[in-house]
Amino acid sequence: MGVTIHYRGRLNDVGQLARLCDELTDIAAALGWESTRLDDDWGQPCDARLQATPAGATIGGNLGLKGIMIVPGGKVEPLSFCFDREGNLWCPVTMVLVLEGTLKPEEAWVSVKTQFGSPQIHAWIIGLLKYLKKRYISDLEVSDEGEYWETGDIRKVQEKMDLIDRKIGELSRELSSCRLGDVSGLSAEEIASKIEEWFLENGH
Repeated sequence: MGVTIHYRGRLNDVGQLARLCDELTDIAAALGWESTRLDDDWGQPCDARLQATPAGATIGGNLGLKGIMIVPGGKVEPLSFCFDREGNLWCPVTMVLVLEGTLKPEEAWVSVKTQFGSPQIHAWIIGLLKYLKKRYISDLEVSDEGEYWETGDIRKVQEKMDLIDRKIGELSRELSSCRLGDVSGLSAEEIASKIEEWFLENGH
């Protein structure tokens, strides 16, 4: 739940990847954002898998991706600009899902949730995507739940974020109140059913 930007596309020219990464590094630094390069071997088989560790899940093996990950401020998810050897844009986790066969390549998008950031960061990300569409990825598709891609109206982003914040707050209050009743002794499926019933009763 939350305002998210989805995007996908293919580099016009894979030979421009190094230049694109250099530019994105400079842009990230200028905005005070962190960035990390990814430089897998395109010549090796792609065998990446999610691996459980005491610190959480990590990706092991070769993703077959080169590019850059950018971390904006304000609790916004990382932006992925990583590409396979054909120039297709990927998110590392999405690539793992495709390699595991749980996601079809044609259904894959790169996504970044901005809900817990700010409308200004959302606008910067959309501006960055518009720049990349103009310079490097002419077939870039963007689905912007904040509608800034289509309208350029930052007020719409703020309205969407505020609405979802209110809904999250309402849900949190309801789930923590006695209205859903005592859940001790219930299975996860039974708790899920109670939550679903609450949504239906409250017109969500």
